[in-house]
Amino acid sequence: MVRNTKGGKGAKSMARKSTISSGTYPIPTSDMEHFAVVSKMYGPSCDVILHDGSKLLCHIRNKFKGRHKSANLISLGSILLIGFRDWESDTNRKNCDLLFVYDNAQANSLADRFSLPTISDNLYASHDILFDDSIQPISNDFTTHTTTTTTSTILDVDFSDI
Repeated sequence: MVRNTKGGKGAKSMARKSTISSGTYPIPTSDMEHFAVVSKMYGPSCDVILHDGSKLLCHIRNKFKGRHKSANLISLGSILLIGFRDWESDTNRKNCDLLFVYDNAQANSLADRFSLPTISDNLYASHDILFDDSIQPISNDFTTHTTTTTTSTILDVDFSDI
């Protein structure tokens, strides 16, 4: 247990925050672990894309939330280590769990050794909506009206005659 030598508020927690992580990071060791890239963020989960192009729903565990969130920031395009759920069949695989979040330096060194998945532009294209130009806008039947102003003659009226 950490000895409280400073006293006061938060002395123990401040000591625990200064730990330096080592330079090692996990790589996939079994066929149930894969690299993935984040394509869409939800609240407690995100959509990830694997190297073969398949899309899975990745569940973010509590280890990556709360106080430890700053060191494991997940955003669009982040490289993740995910683990498949062994109770799901290979043909009906839809869910996975987050095991590790790589930062930019770790992702660059992984890219030198492994082939990492990337987000292609066609994944952002929506295949659900079909845009069609068959509906034409109503024709513009606006006729231009020219206004003619008539100049009225101003009569000289003598107010003394009234």
